[in-house]
Amino acid sequence: MTMRVKDIVEGSVPVGSEVELEGTITDILPSFSLGDIVYERFSLEDGTGRLTVILPTTPKYFLPDDRVRVRGRARPCPYAPSVTCLETSGDDIDILEWKWIEPRFREEAARKGAFNVNALLQITKFDRELIKGVVETGLDPLKIREKFEEDLSSGRDVRYLVDTLAAMTMYAVFLRDLPAADVVKTTLYLLSNLDIPDGERRVLKVLGEMIDALVSREGLAPYISPPEAIQGVVERYPVAEEDEIEGLPRLGSLAKRIIEDLKEGKKEFLIVEISDGSQVMEARKMAEVAAGVAKAKLYYMPISSLSSAEGMGQVISDLKSIVEGIKPDEKVIFYMEGVEILAPSERMMEMMKLDPQAVLAAMAFKADLMKTLESLLEKAVVVSVTSSKVLIDDELASKAAQVISGQTGMGISGKGSLPY
Repeated sequence: MTMRVKDIVEGSVPVGSEVELEGTITDILPSFSLGDIVYERFSLEDGTGRLTVILPTTPKYFLPDDRVRVRGRARPCPYAPSVTCLETSGDDIDILEWKWIEPRFREEAARKGAFNVNALLQITKFDRELIKGVVETGLDPLKIREKFEEDLSSGRDVRYLVDTLAAMTMYAVFLRDLPAADVVKTTLYLLSNLDIPDGERRVLKVLGEMIDALVSREGLAPYISPPEAIQGVVERYPVAEEDEIEGLPRLGSLAKRIIEDLKEGKKEFLIVEISDGSQVMEARKMAEVAAGVAKAKLYYMPISSLSSAEGMGQVISDLKSIVEGIKPDEKVIFYMEGVEILAPSERMMEMMKLDPQAVLAAMAFKADLMKTLESLLEKAVVVSVTSSKVLIDDELASKAAQVISGQTGMGISGKGSLPY
């Protein structure tokens, strides 16, 4: 017997019950891991309510607007136990009707150029607009331009194409996918001379700025994919001479400032905004030189240490141990990259596709971690390297004494200025 979503959501069906539902897929949600199993998720609506369906990764492909029959078990969602999900498997889902891509052709349509279509759907909020753009353009820059021209000349709304480009941008940014970023940059260039309405053109301008700032191939490639495989935080005791400061073309003044802070027992939080790989390398060198000259301990956390769940877990464990272990009179520099991953700003959180329960869980995690980071700021000179301050939690970023440009070495904002 086919049941209603409403009955499950409102608790009329006992947890653990085997049920069958029919409904329409509205959103493809981000996957998650439970032990060694990776689960896919999608939202299902039947006119009476909405429910999240979870299933182990399957070779089947499901898309927005598919009408499906699902057989499964009502259970608490693993990531939000107070909410009921329907757990099933690919074999227990039948596609009754489809709108966008015929099921037998989906395997060959799973990748469009630089983009994995399923991952693209998972990372964005506008699945129905996106799948329309995928089908009509194949995410090919020339075809996107042609579609823009066709719709503009016919007076049709191009917002769904802008939404598609926004999704492509989010994919490049959050997956740190440089080939995808190149596709976006090429597409934006091809659109630059079209007469696009002001509102949509403003959105495209912002997308271009995001790509340029975050995932430029010439810019952040070493930051995104450094040649390291560090997990956790590394403890170092560098040795350096003062004349090595002169070998820092842009951040020598910052090194001097940090050395003075350490001599005076001063604790400061400093943010360095970088826009290319050479600036990352100099920031790393600057931290080592400053620690070496000041005879201080250096804790080193490159962004590569956050590239896996294991690495991130190790970082969090190390952070708590380090904060507890720093002595009051100890000279310590904590150099960290990727703090925006550990403590994302609301703007960055909004760009991530999280359901309400996942948002609450992420906020709780961040709140707990923020206490550790705030304690760290009281015990060490902390240098955070990021592509943009706006990606870091506002409360944490506001504690920075100075934001320094990695390009010029000058202060961008903050209290006071560099002393040399």
